[in-house]
Amino acid sequence: MTAHILITGAAGLIGTAARAHFESSGWYVSTLDLKAEDLDGRGIDFVGDIVEFDGLSDALNGVDGVLHLAAVSRVIDAELDKAECTRVNVFGTSRLLKEASLAGCKWFIFGSSREVYGEPTSFPVKEEEGVAPINHYGHAKVEGERMVRHHCERNGMVHSNLRFSNVYGHPGDHPTRLINAFLRNALKSEPLEIHGGGQVFDFTHLDDTVTAILNAAKKLHEERIPLPPIHILPGTPVSIEDLARHVLEITGSQSNVVYTKGRDYDVERFHGDPSRLRDLLGHECKVDIRTGLEQSAALFRKHLATKGRGVE
Repeated sequence: MTAHILITGAAGLIGTAARAHFESSGWYVSTLDLKAEDLDGRGIDFVGDIVEFDGLSDALNGVDGVLHLAAVSRVIDAELDKAECTRVNVFGTSRLLKEASLAGCKWFIFGSSREVYGEPTSFPVKEEEGVAPINHYGHAKVEGERMVRHHCERNGMVHSNLRFSNVYGHPGDHPTRLINAFLRNALKSEPLEIHGGGQVFDFTHLDDTVTAILNAAKKLHEERIPLPPIHILPGTPVSIEDLARHVLEITGSQSNVVYTKGRDYDVERFHGDPSRLRDLLGHECKVDIRTGLEQSAALFRKHLATKGRGVE
């Protein structure tokens, strides 16, 4: 397939892997981010703020579709600066949609999140069960989904809102994300910190995430039919205590597990139904949590060894 995609937030975890995956599948990829390099050290084509960047129309020139990942991407960051989260996640999405329409883009993929559900009352969660976010990040993602759906329906673009869940798999990702923090601390013989305890989540390996994204882009590009919201996740609940146990066993670490006070804006339990992922995008997550952690631990060991030689 020969198609041209713009990836916003291309220097982040999912953006870095998505770029490589699309390019290896024969797509022409343009990238936009605040940072000049992605997690693999590759240069970004258009460097700027999604809200303020003067070159957005140039970035969209000749583009068939957009993968929109640019965002304040951590719940805690959104809580600490709600205005910035709204500026980037809501106003940035609104601006990008308008510019994409003007540029003649045919389709738009929005990177959403399990946070839109808040604290579900039944499991596994299905996409049609409605949204009830409990934190500012979740509210911003709900608004982003709404804007994407309404704008695309009114302006002749097809769209897909993809709801990600605890994506992991690259040592260069933010050090405080749960799996990154656990692996890094275990390998450095430092305590593994659990906020509250008892949490249960779906954890999705990066390879499965970007495969599903590519499948969604192919479907939108070829069929020009909008898709309903879709979970990108394995549908396998893992407790945070089991996650810590896996990490300690895989790394051979003697680190202690310590518990701190929970945060009232953190979701405690979530795992979703992956049926739409299978039925609409033809993908079932292949990397189980144990295998994913083993692969990630190997990458972290190399990453820490490189940093130990003075290379950041």
